[in-house]
Amino acid sequence: MPPAGGLQQQRGLAGVFPGWSRLLAPVLWLLLLAIVYADPLFVRRNFAGRDLLGYNLPIEKAVHDSYARGRWPVWLAEVSGGRPLLPNLNVGALYPVRPLLCLVPFPLAMRIYPILHWAIAGLGVVSLLRVLGASPFAGFAAAAAYVFSGVGVSEIFYTNHHPGFALLPWIVWSVARPASGLAGRIVLSSLLVGLDLLAGDVFTTGAAVAAALLWILLEEKPESRNSSAAAFAISLALSILLALPQLVATALWIPETQRAIAGMKLSESFRFSVPIWRLVELVVPYPFGPTWSDEPRATWAPRAFGGYAMGFFATLYCGSFALIATVTSWRRKGKGLAFARWLALLAGAACILPSLWPEAWLGWKAVLPLRYPEKMAVALALAAALFAGKAFDRLGAEGGRRWPIALGVILAIAALAAAAAPLEVGLAAARALGGRADAAASHLSFAFAEAGLLWMAAVLALDRLRRPAGVNRFAALLLVTLAPLAANRRIAQSFREEEVFAPTAFARAIDRRDPERSFRTLGESRYIPPSSFERAQLSSDVGFLEFRRRSWLFYTPALWGRGVVWNDDFDAGDLFRTESLRRLSFHAANFADPSSFFGNVSLRFGIRFPDQSPPPGFRPFGGTGSEAWDENARARPDVRLLSRWREAADAVGALRQLPIGSEVTLETGRTSLGSAPEGSLRILEKTPEVLRAEVEVTEPTYLFVLRGYWDSRSVSIDGNPVSVIPAQLAFSAVAIPAGRHRIEWLETIPGGKLSRWGPVVFVAAALGLFARKRRSEASSS
Repeated sequence: MPPAGGLQQQRGLAGVFPGWSRLLAPVLWLLLLAIVYADPLFVRRNFAGRDLLGYNLPIEKAVHDSYARGRWPVWLAEVSGGRPLLPNLNVGALYPVRPLLCLVPFPLAMRIYPILHWAIAGLGVVSLLRVLGASPFAGFAAAAAYVFSGVGVSEIFYTNHHPGFALLPWIVWSVARPASGLAGRIVLSSLLVGLDLLAGDVFTTGAAVAAALLWILLEEKPESRNSSAAAFAISLALSILLALPQLVATALWIPETQRAIAGMKLSESFRFSVPIWRLVELVVPYPFGPTWSDEPRATWAPRAFGGYAMGFFATLYCGSFALIATVTSWRRKGKGLAFARWLALLAGAACILPSLWPEAWLGWKAVLPLRYPEKMAVALALAAALFAGKAFDRLGAEGGRRWPIALGVILAIAALAAAAAPLEVGLAAARALGGRADAAASHLSFAFAEAGLLWMAAVLALDRLRRPAGVNRFAALLLVTLAPLAANRRIAQSFREEEVFAPTAFARAIDRRDPERSFRTLGESRYIPPSSFERAQLSSDVGFLEFRRRSWLFYTPALWGRGVVWNDDFDAGDLFRTESLRRLSFHAANFADPSSFFGNVSLRFGIRFPDQSPPPGFRPFGGTGSEAWDENARARPDVRLLSRWREAADAVGALRQLPIGSEVTLETGRTSLGSAPEGSLRILEKTPEVLRAEVEVTEPTYLFVLRGYWDSRSVSIDGNPVSVIPAQLAFSAVAIPAGRHRIEWLETIPGGKLSRWGPVVFVAAALGLFARKRRSEASSS
């Protein structure tokens, strides 16, 4: 039963909305999202910024296009010279939403995707608050605190993280909801956790499982804890079966990645944690600079972000009402409050404690090669939302408190002081945090004034809640909803579709020179001295859009079907051989034949800034006022028959031979030179998933394929399976006997022949549980 305040609120609500039902709160939530995100939902504008354009959108397009072709998204051809796609857990290629969205054009899919997950997240919070006995208005207030929090809105930049954020409240709901039997609870929890596993983010999945167990420990009656824990353990086992194709593929991929082989230092693992200073963001949304703007110098106090320009999330602000609710509810008893309290404590510890790790110890190797503890702030946002929802009903029946008004006055005084003496305040702030006094002086007055207005909106909401009429409740809900929305909507910037997805002039130029897409491009900035043009571009580049589109250091060119080889490895997911070759490439200027070294891996094109000189082997062929375009005449296609090659006994031998000649180096188990007359090659099909070709050669030779070397693929010649050998350390080749042959090269799901039965067993087990429940009910009746 709802508390008295909740019943009172529902009676008041009936006067405003006579037809109020359990469906109205969800409908209003969906309507609010449609209004707030009408741009880009109903116009040709797409979100961009942070990791979206440089990493997530290209990855999502590769998955989208594979499903649109009717193929499994197993391979990413345009990044790192070609690397596994589906096995990378960060991709979440088997998450069901992705194949569903392949039915619409990709730009539209990427407009629907984030709004869909904000909708799912909000509905999950509304459902969870209903289980806690809260009124519909309280559930709506909690949903706003969660979804419109800085954490929630920042999820726009992380398509691999967003599903876990959306599923977290639903997973807690699945163990909290009253159930007539364990079968339904087991199947529902297993389905939701299985979806979370398929979505692919380890942190949100871990947070969801930990939250579910925490609920059982703190909120279940003692006599039912053991049975609930056992039921959830069965749910976890079933969820693993549902996600088995993803989990097995990932388990077979991880040991070959540079993250697993080279390991990860704690300095990288803890890079995005939450220094204690950032807790100020719970009151002041942006105290350290306009971190919503995604500009490299947005932050006046990098120390507040561990030395970086901003955090993983733009801000931790959840709304002033959520903070007031947390403080006033902290010691209270009631359904869900102990859970919210411990969830906040544990999530806060997970986010904050890594930032306190002694600097001298950051060189240690991480036990688990996982990054960014700040991701656990999703659980902190959920805890704040639960406090907000529970307090929305309760605060209406309580007397006033003076401290929220006092804090509002303090924020107003701080804003006035920063406006009256900006230099002095800026210097004081810079001395405290070691930042830029001029930037602090120009920002702090605005930051305190905004925080004060948002805080007083929460105080006004408290005042409305103490009045009985339903209109006052609605006014309070409006204030509680709009405050975090006003602060954080700016994080999710949108741009015209053409600004995000349209190919650049350089991409169009190399399309004309290479219509078959047989060559790759070198982002030359990593191989030559820095550019003043680059610094100028970064200082005025809103959302980093143009730098990501024009530098070819990111995954962005994959949006246009153009490939790179030595791009930055953002998810530390490259195969270890690729990372080794990348490191070697930085010494290419000292090689005997640099142009052949680049050309052997199909690097025909290069792009740089006009004030930079081309790297060895590249010559200018065009450009614009802000770009220079180069070409390597000795580049060879990404699929070709070899006429000359070197053979090495192993990877170490290959690494030693790469700098000394122009031939491709093959790891055949022996050391020698080889050659053969050029044969003919006819490519019949060339997609990321399939390569089919016909060859005719007079002497035995090798077919070189610019795809990362690993053994989870199927290659046959004339229907007979053959082995793939490493070529040029990181890529692949197969031996071709003399004669005419047909080659079929298929990228496969690692372990798929066995793991595909996991979902089948999951369905059978779920049906078995329901059948057993029915038999039990029949026998008892």
